[in-house]
Amino acid sequence: MVSKILAVLIVLTTAASVPSAAKMRGPSTPEERARAIEYVRSLEENPLAKDGLEKRMWLTEWIVEVPDVTVNACCKELQSLDKVNSTYSNQLRMQVIYSQAAFLLQHPEETNAATIQAAGLAGTLRAYRAIQRFDPTAKYPLLDNLSALEKQGKLQQYVQKKKCKDN
Repeated sequence: MVSKILAVLIVLTTAASVPSAAKMRGPSTPEERARAIEYVRSLEENPLAKDGLEKRMWLTEWIVEVPDVTVNACCKELQSLDKVNSTYSNQLRMQVIYSQAAFLLQHPEETNAATIQAAGLAGTLRAYRAIQRFDPTAKYPLLDNLSALEKQGKLQQYVQKKKCKDN
């Protein structure tokens, strides 16, 4: 059941890449934007909370529907998380999208794609560290490598180098 819901979330995320003109509703409201940021931060701090699935479903639907928030999933390497450990991989992959959205809401003037994508990856790394506090056996070498780059201040350089060609 959970895997079916997560599959739906992935499909909805793909739909988020549809051009804004195709979205049928008006712009997000200030209340929705505040709720989105609150949910994203909550998922970064406690990704395994009981209400996590509900928050992810709301965020995914909202990102797909609103015309004024557009995110791009990057990088394709995150798909490899399933091969290592599928227990948390869906949550971590989706967190990139959510954290990008929160960053854009807090920095609407930002247009640098690498900065936005690095912010999404940074949010995923915060969620990863939170998962590891709960389950120390949760190990993803890719995320460990990205964490090391983040500590060195090189996460944005990584994104620029990748240029999301593997998107």
